[in-house]
Amino acid sequence: MSGRLTVIGLGPGNADQVTPQAANAVAEASYFYGYKPYLDRLELRPDQTRIASDNREELARSNEALAKAAEGH
Repeated sequence: MSGRLTVIGLGPGNADQVTPQAANAVAEASYFYGYKPYLDRLELRPDQTRIASDNREELARSNEALAKAAEGH
């Protein structure tokens, strides 16, 4: 089984600078992996999950996101 992984930019600009494509990706996603201050800017629904980490943990964060997508999420 496989899911989908979408990479979007959330910062450091103003929230009104997020593109419509990025906003649509956020609306469709279930899990969010990223730098905590950027993820904190998102207003997620109760069915969406935020997995935040430090900015220097990109490799571990991306591996975890890829594993989640491979599980079908």
